[in-house]
Order: sequence, then C-alpha cells, then structure tokens
Amino acid sequence: MHMVSSRPRTYSTNGLVIRLQDLGEADRLLTILTPERGILRAVARSARKPKSRVGGHLDLLRHVSLSVREGRTLDNISQAETVSSFRKLRNSLARMSRGLYMAELAEKFSVEGGSNPIVFRLLVSGLAHLEEADQPDMLVRWYELCLLRLSGFQPGVSTCVECSGSLEQEEHVFSAERGGIVCPDCRAAGGDILLPAGVPAIKVLRHLSRSEWPAADGLRVGSDDLHQVDRILREHMQFVMDRVVKSTAFMDEVRKWQPGMLNAW
Repeated sequence: MHMVSSRPRTYSTNGLVIRLQDLGEADRLLTILTPERGILRAVARSARKPKSRVGGHLDLLRHVSLSVREGRTLDNISQAETVSSFRKLRNSLARMSRGLYMAELAEKFSVEGGSNPIVFRLLVSGLAHLEEADQPDMLVRWYELCLLRLSGFQPGVSTCVECSGSLEQEEHVFSAERGGIVCPDCRAAGGDILLPAGVPAIKVLRHLSRSEWPAADGLRVGSDDLHQVDRILREHMQFVMDRVVKSTAFMDEVRKWQPGMLNAW
C-alpha cells in the first residue's frame, strides 16, 4: 500500500511581476506571468517587512526566479531572486508607463494554469527593448502587432479585407469588426466604426508587422501618422479583447505630462 504524501509540493518557475497588492499587515499578493503556468497568483508572506528576504525582489516589472509552495487557495512564494530588474524603466516614468501597458496586454492574452512561453518571452524581450528604444511609442506599436500575430488576431493590412483587392495610393479606412483595412469601394458595406487609414499609416503597419526589433526602431514617422497607427491598433486590440486596457489611461496621462521627456520622473 502506497501512502500519499500530504506535504505541500514546491516548484520552481521564472516569472515577470505584472501586478501587486498589499495583503494584511505585511503580506503581498502578486500576479505573475510565467512561461509554463501562464498567470500565477501567489502570496509572498511578510514581503513588506524591511528584513524580508523576498520582498526586495518582488516589484513591478521585475523578471524573477521563484520557488513556490502550493497552497489550498493561493500558492506561497518561499524564495525569489532577480533575473532582471529593468532598472532603466524604473528611472523613467514615461517608459515605466509603457511597460505596465505592455504587461497588461500580455496578461489579457494569457490564462491561469495555461502554458504560454511565447507571450512570456515576447514581454521580457519587449521590456528589454523598451529600456533602449529611441522611439518607445513605436516599440509599443511593434509589440502590439507581435502579440496580435502570435494570438492569431493580426489585422489585415496588405489588401482590402472585404474584396481582397490591392490598396491604391489613396485614403482608406480601418475596421476592427471586419479585421483590417477597407478600400473606398467597400467602406459602405457595413455599419461598423471606421477609422482613417492613410497611406503612411498603412506602410507603418506593414513595416512593423514584418520587422524585428530593433530594426524597426529606425523607422521615422510623422506624429500625425503615428497617432493614426495608435488609434487603429487600440481599436483593434479593444475589439479583440472586448474590454478596455486600464493602463492605457495612465500611459496617456504621462505622455501629456512629459512630451518628449523619456528619462525623467
């Protein structure tokens, strides 16, 4: 007869802290994106105490190596070591706000207990690129398109999504409901929301869709065209997820406070 051990099982994992919340007098509840387990929600006991061995490692947007003990309702973090602190993000509110937005998107495309190593690697590499990017907003647009492609929701930008015809050098529109760019002849086919999609914006979307970073960092785009790309991808992302990305408001507010200031609080 084999006896089943009642001792809690401990496992190890890498993860990226995407949200944290104070719990009780000294504990901390963390939401962590992991490659093997998807979204992990775990408690770090006494993490807020000054002498905590794990508390200093468990901060927002830290890539960490964890030892976790299974619990009845929530798992417990017993050990934590920093793999990458992304220090440059922490020294720039503008970059940090964009990193939090990227992390929330990764969370929305992941589930608890579901292996998702591709999205995890994309987020970690995206944050590393964000530390050095000359154009952080362009990096965020590239990241959005990568995430949409990996999840099977990349918008159609090569041809008209209605008639499959080529896109001439003229003004077009974008429809999230129809999944991409719509030519002038097809724009009246539905009663959906249509966003302007000029030739420069379409070229940017195509370039970012097929480029790796940091090669795409060299792309120079006018502010109006980049704003158009921003609106298109936000509309598409919101349609795909069927929800608002909460960190968008914070990112936009920081952009208003610090136009052009990427390296200062």
